[in-house]
Formats: sequence, C-alpha cells, structure tokens
Amino acid sequence: MMADVNLEKRKEKRLDISSVNMPFLGTRSEDHSSFQYLILDLSRSGIGFTIPSWVVSREGIRKNDTVNFHLPLNIEGQFYNQGNILWTKWDDVIQGEICGAILCNKERPSYPVFISVESGSVSVDLDDFQVHENLLCKVIKDAAFLKKGVEIYLGHLIPFFSRISKYPPKEYPALKESLFLDVHKRIREHSDQLEKFYERVREEMPARSEIARIVDLEELRTMIESEIYIEIFRIAFSDENIMPYLNAIKDLEKRLYFNYNTVVMLYIHSL
Repeated sequence: MMADVNLEKRKEKRLDISSVNMPFLGTRSEDHSSFQYLILDLSRSGIGFTIPSWVVSREGIRKNDTVNFHLPLNIEGQFYNQGNILWTKWDDVIQGEICGAILCNKERPSYPVFISVESGSVSVDLDDFQVHENLLCKVIKDAAFLKKGVEIYLGHLIPFFSRISKYPPKEYPALKESLFLDVHKRIREHSDQLEKFYERVREEMPARSEIARIVDLEELRTMIESEIYIEIFRIAFSDENIMPYLNAIKDLEKRLYFNYNTVVMLYIHSL
C-alpha cells in the first residue's frame, strides 16, 4: 500500500527503459551482499528497478536500505551510482520485487559509457566511441587485475587472521581450511579465468557489433561476483577489528562490479 501511495504522489515524469533487459549487479551497502537488477524507470532524482525471480543473485532489499548500483547514471550531466530505498513491493506480473529509490552519491564514471537521461530520452551512451573501440579489452584487463588484487590481499590476510583468532589451536586448522583456503582457491580460479578471457579478448579484439558474440554474461558474472561473505567472517571471529581489512577487499570488489556493469552496457550497445 505504501508503494502505491508513493507512486500516486510522484509528480515527476519517469522514463521507461524496460527495453534494457540485461541484469546489472548491485550491492547493499550495509553488508556488501550482491543482487542482480533490471532498471524499470529513471528520472532526475529517482530510479525504479526490479529484482526478478529468475536471476541467480537475489538479495532481499528493504525500505531505508542504501544500495550501490555500480552503474553511472547520467542525469542532465550529473552522475549518480547509489540510491536510498524509499519503498519495495512484490509484483505478480513481473514476478519480482520492485524497488523505488532516490539517487545519491555523485561520482564520475571510470569509463566513457553510462546510462543517460537527457532531452527526454534514455539510452546507453558511449562518449566518442570510435576512439574507444578497444574499451572491452581495457575493462576486462582491469577486472582481471582487480580480481588478482583480491586474491593477493586475502592471501596476505590469512596469516594475520590466524594470529587474532580466538579459536583453540586444535580447531583453527579446520576453520582455516573451510573459511580461508577454499575461498582463496575459488578466487584464484576466477582470477585465472578472467586472465584467460582477457587474453582471448586482446587476441580477437572484437568490433563493437561482435561483443555479444564473444561475451557470456553469466560466465563473466560468476568470475566477478564476490567469494567472500562478510557475515560468515563476522560470525567466525566475533571481532570487529577484522572489518577494516575485509572492507578493503570489498572496495576492490566494488570496482569489479562496476567493470561488470560496463561490460553489460557494451553488450547492450552491440545488439
């Protein structure tokens, strides 16, 4: 009911961009949990999006949550990448959770590709795209570099966490195996996969119209998404002193999500 009231009170005209039907990756700021979403509509100050039931990553979003879209939203020359949730509701027709948010946190994009709302139209825009025909190669190279950074950072932290752990010496090896080494192994595998994908893109150097042929978005999402679940580490250690170190990794992962969403926009633009 609250969602309907908000919809009725909304005076500003929203622009339908439901034709952009490739899901992006977002995260909830509080715990860095990721989710896939589709943009439904966009205006100068707000965004409507849905988390459909068919996506793989479905994190429940609540009113007053702050979410990161990891996507540059260009509203009349101002770029936003975050939103505060005003309302949520389930939609039987869409078969997904619909959310409305007010945009916040202005930030310039890292790449010349973004969702743009200007002069009454909504589109995926690429600044001076002819100069950036190798943009896909750059984005994948940066993603491989960032994932390697996550792998190296966690590798350095494993000995540190062993020193601050309050677990009995006999129990810690099992924790280390399940919580650290398995996670570290998955990160290394995804890092290697991204590196191989980068080598393929660099070798083929696909034209703009060929991006959809060479990119499998689901495979890429699996490589990009985080392997590190904050809440599991919190439960395991019961020590907030570990959070600055985990947040440093999450900062790298935010940039990875931004890279993934950039590839999605390039993919859409190539169709």
